Amino acid sequence: MEFVSHPKDLPLEITLIEDQPFPVSNGKDVGFAGITCFAAQYFESGRSVRVTLEEIDPNFCVTGRVVWCDCEMNEYKVAIEFPIKDECYCVRMVEQLSQIEHYRRQAKTQGRRLNYNEAAAEWIQKFAASFPAFIT
Repeated sequence: MEFVSHPKDLPLEITLIEDQPFPVSNGKDVGFAGITCFAAQYFESGRSVRVTLEEIDPNFCVTGRVVWCDCEMNEYKVAIEFPIKDECYCVRMVEQLSQIEHYRRQAKTQGRRLNYNEAAAEWIQKFAASFPAFIT
């Protein structure tokens, strides 16, 4: 399983929800499984969460399962897997968009003004090959 570190400058909204049944994970899958991100609160492993990201896509809303949650400097680093393949695929696509927007913002702090298409082209050339693949 591979987790992508979600950019801190694009905060996710993570909401605890009642337990939702998910397919059993064998833990041996390779490829994109989910994300790690920072949250203000602790989430217990195995709990179901709803994840939204209005800044990238106001309609983005998926349900995942907390794999682990560790305290790091007054906040919590959370790993969330998405056991439902369609949602996992959607998260991977939105995460790539998030990485591109983060890249564009970093370029701006360095005095480079890129529009989204320019940032996407550069990010794809530099990082797309190392982005975890979605493996069914």
